[in-house]
Amino acid sequence: MNVEAPSLSIALKTLWGAAEMPFAADCPQAYRHGGFDELTRRLSQLCEIAASGLLHGPNGVGKSYLCGAFLQSLPEKRYKILCLAHSSLTGSDLLRALCRQLGLDPQMRRSDNVTAIHAAFGQLGSRWPLLVLEEAQNLSASALEEVRLLTCARTDTRAPFSLLLIGDDSLLPRLQMGIHRALLSRLGFCLSLPPLDPAQARDYITARLRAAGLRANPFEDNALELLIQASGGLPRAINHLAQRSLEAAAALASTSITASHVQNALDRLPWLTALTG
Repeated sequence: MNVEAPSLSIALKTLWGAAEMPFAADCPQAYRHGGFDELTRRLSQLCEIAASGLLHGPNGVGKSYLCGAFLQSLPEKRYKILCLAHSSLTGSDLLRALCRQLGLDPQMRRSDNVTAIHAAFGQLGSRWPLLVLEEAQNLSASALEEVRLLTCARTDTRAPFSLLLIGDDSLLPRLQMGIHRALLSRLGFCLSLPPLDPAQARDYITARLRAAGLRANPFEDNALELLIQASGGLPRAINHLAQRSLEAAAALASTSITASHVQNALDRLPWLTALTG
């Protein structure tokens, strides 16, 4: 006799007692490990001395979350945070976007925007400007050059703002190209966020399950090993693969998630091996 599989929302509750889908992007309790907290601490220290630099790591490792947590930790009375995440900006576009971040009306002429930006920096008083550029590996050469030129208007012995470039593992090689050597010479640190090691990946999976209301881990040991190995320690890959594994188990009304369920999930994510290899 065939057993009709419950819907996924029902299965999450009846099979595992989950209040919501584990590993969802909006999970209220994000996982933090020692390396994550250490990077956040180091970034805070570097901002205190008005340093500029870059943070890089593979796609899906959690750079955006780390950046968000770090920026939220900065006191608003001390810092003016300017964050641009649209990496297809040209040089002129970047200046106009920066004007908007500073509450300015962008002008047509580049020189007018540059003048207005520097004037706005000078009106921040005790608040130190921190410019954060996400997906920086995709910024055009003209955009990166505009950023460098903005740093040239030095006040006393330092640039008028701190710069934090965030990107994947192609960011550093990109900056090391001769055309960007002048910008690279102005950066004072290079930090990396590596993938989770196997122990951290296990803790991450446990934390995400508990955040969704699961007290017992439904993944069998060999399924857990396959999940961790196939994900390459990337939290985003773990999330996608674990969700598809839960769906595969729910379709069979299985309370245990087996290696075959994880393999089924891998078959539905054929690009995962290339991303984590």
